Amino acid sequence: MIMNSHSIDNLLKNRGAWLKTVSGNPQHAVEHAPLSRLIAENYELFEKVRDRIFKATEEFMRHVEVTPDTLDADGHRLVSELQQHGMVLRESHGHAICEVKGRRYMSGGWLEELAWLAAIEAGAHEAIYGQVLGWKVKTFTGENEIDLIARHGSRLSFVSCKALRSELDMSDRKHRNRLMDAVHEADNLADHFGREGERVAVLVTTDLFDEIKNVPRYNALMGKAAVLEVEIIPLEHLSWEKLVSAMRGLWSDVNLEGVA
Repeated sequence: MIMNSHSIDNLLKNRGAWLKTVSGNPQHAVEHAPLSRLIAENYELFEKVRDRIFKATEEFMRHVEVTPDTLDADGHRLVSELQQHGMVLRESHGHAICEVKGRRYMSGGWLEELAWLAAIEAGAHEAIYGQVLGWKVKTFTGENEIDLIARHGSRLSFVSCKALRSELDMSDRKHRNRLMDAVHEADNLADHFGREGERVAVLVTTDLFDEIKNVPRYNALMGKAAVLEVEIIPLEHLSWEKLVSAMRGLWSDVNLEGVA
């Protein structure tokens, strides 16, 4: 634990909050880095692979005949990568299934780990992911799980990671509501734990920009985010260099000579 007054822990304590024991393991994020970056670069393919593995796992657990595999060559290569990292295993008939660790990672854990890796690469002086915070306001207490907290100097940044469907169907109210809820959730983090000048962001795996028309796909979402000063990092910025740049932008106006 960093022992200066500008550590994440000390900054939060001054705001009536504290780090609880539950948090992501940086060593795991580093070990999974090649796989997490591969998923980010091939997210639409990963969606198909993930859904197929989850379906096969459910069929296996229900002791029913597993549906024949329908993945293409690229899909099988991705399954092999997942298997090499221990996220999937082969049952007796050769079908790829997952256990708790793999389901947690493929359901969104990979995105939190990727966000942590990008924050460190972007120059964060300290970062933690999958962190549970306890807090107290007057006589009220509670806790929040925050996907990523990064520190640059004496400022904190908060990122909410949402592994959602890549394709945005504007007729799908549930998907639209989840996106809008993510923006409000990030804004609540800023209100509760942030301070003036600190930034919050939503990292989401949905394609939110129409490159052909050069317009946002969900204008109301972008407008709400702008009003609430919530940065949105969409699927288009999930590639490594763009993601690192987006993370760096969360503290780009901070004095680079700030306390480390």
